[in-house]
Amino acid sequence: MHNGKINFAGIRDYILENELTDSVAIVLHPDSFDSLAMDYISQHGFMERPFEILGITILEDTTGSISRNKIETVEM
Repeated sequence: MHNGKINFAGIRDYILENELTDSVAIVLHPDSFDSLAMDYISQHGFMERPFEILGITILEDTTGSISRNKIETVEM
């Protein structure tokens, strides 16, 4: 879906544009997850666990199957 670096604004827009609900989670490559987390912390000063944006859980891929800077969704 995404060709650029993953950031808070991009994920927020993706959630809104795709009308995601809390029945799905977003899964990101570890580098993309770290980039998003750092951007989120720089804007909000903290990051809670579980990590959520607009009520959508953001997860870090532990399987090695998601490419860097790609957004995948999984059913919860």
